[in-house]
Amino acid sequence: MEKLLLAADVVIPVSSEPIRNGAVVVDGGCIVDIGTSEEIEATHPHLPRIRKPNSVILPGFVNAHTHLELSWTRGKIRGFEDFTGWLERLVTLKAGGVDQDLVEDSMRMGLRDVIESGVTTVGEISSLNFGGRQMLKDSGMRVIAFLELFDRISSKLPSIEFKSENLYEERPFPHAPYSCGPELLDAVFACARENAVAVGIHLGESPDEVDFLKNMPNEFERKIFPLIGKETFTRPAAETPTRYIDGFVRGEDVRLSAVHMVQVADEDMEIIRSSDVGVILCPRSNVFLKIGKPNLRRMLDHERVGLGTDGLSSNSDLDFFREIRFLCDMMVEQGIRQSARLAVYFATLGGARALFIEEKTGSLEIGKSADIICVDCEEEVASDPYSCIVSSGPQNLQFSMVGGNFIYRKDSNAFCER
Repeated sequence: MEKLLLAADVVIPVSSEPIRNGAVVVDGGCIVDIGTSEEIEATHPHLPRIRKPNSVILPGFVNAHTHLELSWTRGKIRGFEDFTGWLERLVTLKAGGVDQDLVEDSMRMGLRDVIESGVTTVGEISSLNFGGRQMLKDSGMRVIAFLELFDRISSKLPSIEFKSENLYEERPFPHAPYSCGPELLDAVFACARENAVAVGIHLGESPDEVDFLKNMPNEFERKIFPLIGKETFTRPAAETPTRYIDGFVRGEDVRLSAVHMVQVADEDMEIIRSSDVGVILCPRSNVFLKIGKPNLRRMLDHERVGLGTDGLSSNSDLDFFREIRFLCDMMVEQGIRQSARLAVYFATLGGARALFIEEKTGSLEIGKSADIICVDCEEEVASDPYSCIVSSGPQNLQFSMVGGNFIYRKDSNAFCER
């Protein structure tokens, strides 16, 4: 793509203060300059230029946890009373057989929905036998594909290759502490160390998970294990999920992205900070599954905190603007100041840090990939650009690019000015 100047009423780099009447220069897929429009146009005259009125330019959103592969389940799981009740219905639904054409068609729609809500990076959970990962590669987005692992595939782990190419990277994802025994967790973290690959896991999601890890009576062993023909397994007792998983990570240079983290005690934060754990919040999913809301105040001094929509089995839609707005409202509810600014951070640089890709994306800085979106605002941009983003929706998205290539344009006609 040719060298291009992007200008807006406000540029939000996220890693630094907003720039009024700002501009970004993109060349070779990277950001090569950023500053005020006056400075940039003087340094880079005669470049093709894009400027939308009343607009904000910022890093593309990082939807750090999705289950696009499960988009076919939308609206099909109802009438549950708690997390394990939901899980029981999901297991039963999947056991009834799944039409692969339906899975792939619904995933295409899911990809469209996340792209149209300003997402340029996804952390997608993918089953090992899913043949549709080419769709992820073809989407144009930056993709962290977490390959979901369960005890039943432990013998296959040594033969699994975690691929990385261009915008696409695969990582191991042991499903959860209640579905992966100690032997598999040990093997996964050993594999991660050996191959220098980051790991993801669902962690601290439900109260039943806490009971399970305390070796107390729980619904996983009572209801879910018999449903899937799984034998219970011996595990070391731990007071919290964070303490349990720390026994496997052991602070030995493992990059871990922990998803949900609703069941987090005050003392867990010391482990999270010292082990530099990435935390990925999915607040609308947590409310949908009736497991409560994460305590955000505990996490404010930790940089690696991001945001995800989860999948359509546990959320009403994949609209990332709505997820940001819900997060912001939750911050206000918990008495957190500068909630709009923090919500935008979680949705961008915080998510990149939670996925350990902040050297590539998440903020607008010279040398980083040109993963950029432009949002037009229905209110005065200059007064509070962060609130402008929080109050926006897919209808306000003007364009998205990843590595300097457009993956979405609202109006492709008369797009550039000379």
